[in-house]
Amino acid sequence: METVHAVAVPLVGLALSPILVPVLPVWAGLLRWHERRDVPGRQRPDPARLREVAEREDFAAQNPFTAVGVIKPGLFRRVTASTVLTLVDYGLRHIFNHGSLTGVKTIHFARWVFIDEHRRLVFASNYDGSLESYMGDFIDLVGWGLNAVFSNGVGYPRTRWLVLDGARDEQAFKNYLHCRQLVTQVWYSAYPSLTGENINTDARLRQGLFGRMTEAEAQTWLALL
Repeated sequence: METVHAVAVPLVGLALSPILVPVLPVWAGLLRWHERRDVPGRQRPDPARLREVAEREDFAAQNPFTAVGVIKPGLFRRVTASTVLTLVDYGLRHIFNHGSLTGVKTIHFARWVFIDEHRRLVFASNYDGSLESYMGDFIDLVGWGLNAVFSNGVGYPRTRWLVLDGARDEQAFKNYLHCRQLVTQVWYSAYPSLTGENINTDARLRQGLFGRMTEAEAQTWLALL
């Protein structure tokens, strides 16, 4: 099924290319028109809420994060957000599925879900370490991806061409997330004492116990011990 999905999505895109190619310049023009009129949020996070969230963190090697934001009004932003998340879904299923998201190795789980007829978007994630380091990793290594998804939300720092600027305003981005963060009531960790890198290393060790290895592969495997 995964192989079918990996092949089918590009084929559908190729079949639709006669329509998509002429539409893209129109979409780009509308995007800049909307971006110039976007109003970045100035809201500061509530210190009491931050303390409440912090009190529930660091009981395991991983921490949860949950946030809910409002999609900017109008069909354009809803269609853009849906399209971006479709591309994200494809990339995570077939490209970034080996324990690293363009260099970010601290993620255990992440999911976006539309609610209220696509008027709001829920983001849930589990990650290694503190929330500050988690957000820092994303800003430094995949800020363009944050912009592509979250810039469709009300109050996000101003972006250019969907993927530029935005999260580069680090404090504004962190304020944006903190103001929309919820206390995570329930979450599950299969390996509460292990980081993502620990789990990947253990998986490679287990895999090396079975099958054949060349001498070079054996040396690499032994280095994991």
